[in-house]
Amino acid sequence: MNPVLEDIFRTQQFIGPDDQIHRLHSHLPDLECRLLQAWIAANPPGRVLEIGMAQGISSVAIAEALASLGKVHYDIVDPNQHTEWNSLGVWNLTRAGFADSYILWEEPSEYYLPRLAAAGEIVDLVFVDGWHSFEQTLVEFYYINRLLPVGGIVIFDDIQLPSIAKFIGYLGRIPSYQRLPPTETLRKDPGVRVRRMASVPEFRIVAFQKIAIDARAWDWFEDF
Repeated sequence: MNPVLEDIFRTQQFIGPDDQIHRLHSHLPDLECRLLQAWIAANPPGRVLEIGMAQGISSVAIAEALASLGKVHYDIVDPNQHTEWNSLGVWNLTRAGFADSYILWEEPSEYYLPRLAAAGEIVDLVFVDGWHSFEQTLVEFYYINRLLPVGGIVIFDDIQLPSIAKFIGYLGRIPSYQRLPPTETLRKDPGVRVRRMASVPEFRIVAFQKIAIDARAWDWFEDF
């Protein structure tokens, strides 16, 4: 793992551009970062979109995974990066050596995604970790479904939240999507065993792969 990311996970803090200590919070844990990287390595994308940047922990993990794949177009959508998050995501990506590896779009995803879909753009992998209400996630997926080609992958964070868990129940009913399993290597990690003993999800992220063209009828519905 990138040395900057390793140090942040080890100390649970980092020095920001303001020379102040910033405690790590609202971030993707180490286990999930490694699983995210494993999914990327197993399904090399040509274009990646991340929704939600915050302190940039998942962004550094994604950028590191993409660095070994050659030229990959990487967009990040975060309307609050330079306001609420004080540019900390940008700062950590720069410290980790990935200043030129992405494009940041500081606008709400509900504005950005329809524009991509209207332009006929294709995105191979989307990581969703923004606003976690049920309706926001549903709106984002509505457009992500139009951006993903067959074989494309969408990954959601915070599946322990009722809103995301409910949405995953809905997505699992759509016949053109199939849930991707976590790697067996990571499932043997001591941290995962602890979570299993605590009766909580082994991982707090989940991935679905688009396995066919979405050919549902105009009035399709399955209860979830």
